[in-house]
Amino acid sequence: METAWIRDGKKTWEEEKNEMSLPRKVKDFLRWMKEKQGFRPFRLEDRAMVDQYSRESVFFDLSFTNFWAWEEVFHYYWKMVGDTLAVVYITLEQVPAVILMPGPSRRLEAAVHVLRELFGRWGYSLICEYIPEEWLPLYKGLGVPTEVSTHRDWSDYVYDVADFTLLEGGANKSRRRELKLVEEIDGVHFEPLRQELFHPMLQVFDRWCQDRDCKDCFYGCERQAFARLENIWEEGRYYGGLVYIEEEPMAFALGETLGNCACYSFQKNAVNLRGLTYYISYRCVLLPGHPPQLNWCEDMGLAGLRENKLHYRPSRLVDKYTVTIRP
Repeated sequence: METAWIRDGKKTWEEEKNEMSLPRKVKDFLRWMKEKQGFRPFRLEDRAMVDQYSRESVFFDLSFTNFWAWEEVFHYYWKMVGDTLAVVYITLEQVPAVILMPGPSRRLEAAVHVLRELFGRWGYSLICEYIPEEWLPLYKGLGVPTEVSTHRDWSDYVYDVADFTLLEGGANKSRRRELKLVEEIDGVHFEPLRQELFHPMLQVFDRWCQDRDCKDCFYGCERQAFARLENIWEEGRYYGGLVYIEEEPMAFALGETLGNCACYSFQKNAVNLRGLTYYISYRCVLLPGHPPQLNWCEDMGLAGLRENKLHYRPSRLVDKYTVTIRP
C-alpha cells in the first residue's frame, strides 16, 4: 500500500527522523522562528500566493511544488515581511538560509533588515539563496556589506523546444538514432500524464530504487518527495508523459510551467535504455500548449548527468546566485 501523505497536524516518521538528525542549535532556531517569530509551514491554500511570487522565475527551487515535496528534508517555513515572501529553511550543510521573493514594491531592505537581525541573534550569517540574476540589483544599496557567489553545479539547463526537437542535419544524427531505437521496441507506448497515472509513476520509482542505495540520493529520498505531490495534484498544472514497455511503466517525466519554461523537476528511467530520456522528453514537448522552453534543472556536479545534459545542447545555463550578509 502506498503512503498517503495527508497533512493532519501529526509528523510522519520521516519528519521525525529528519528533525532528529539536525543539530540541537538548528532545531532550536527553527522552533524559535515558528513559535516566536510567526513563521509557519506551507499549506495547500498557500499555493496561489506562492505562484504570484514565483511565476517570473524558471527555478523549481522557488516553486510551491518544491516547498511541498521537499519540506521534510529542508524544513521550509515562511512569513510575509512587508510585501516580500521570506522562506527560511535548512541547507544540506545544516545551517539556516532564506529565499527572499520580492513583491510589487521590488524592495528588499525591510526583509533583509528583519532577517539579518533574527539570524544574527543566533550567530548566523544571513544567507540568501536561489537568486535569479535579474533580482541581484535588488541587493545593491542595502547599506550592508554583501558577498555574491554562484556555482556551476547548481545552474539550470534550459533548452529551446524548437532546437530540442530539430532532427534534420548531421548534427542531429544521434537524436534520430535515439528516437528510432526506442520507437522500434516492441510494446513501447507513450501516455500523457494525468492523475490516475500517479501510482504507475511510483512504480517507475520503485524499479529505479531497486538497484540503488538510498545513501546515494543527493537530497534525501526523492521517491518520498515525489509521493507527496499526490495530495496536491492539479490537472493542467502538472503535465508530462509516462512510457510503457510491454504494458509495464518504465519511465516518466513530470513538469509544470514556471516563467516561460516547462520545468521538469522529476524524471526517472527504470531501465538503462539508450534514447529513452530523449524519447520521453521529445514526446512531452510535442504536447499541446507546451511552453517554448524546457528546463532540465541542475546537474549537481554529477559527471554523468552533466555529460548527458550537455549532449542535448542547452540554449543557455541559468545561474543561481547566493548573497551572504554577515551578522
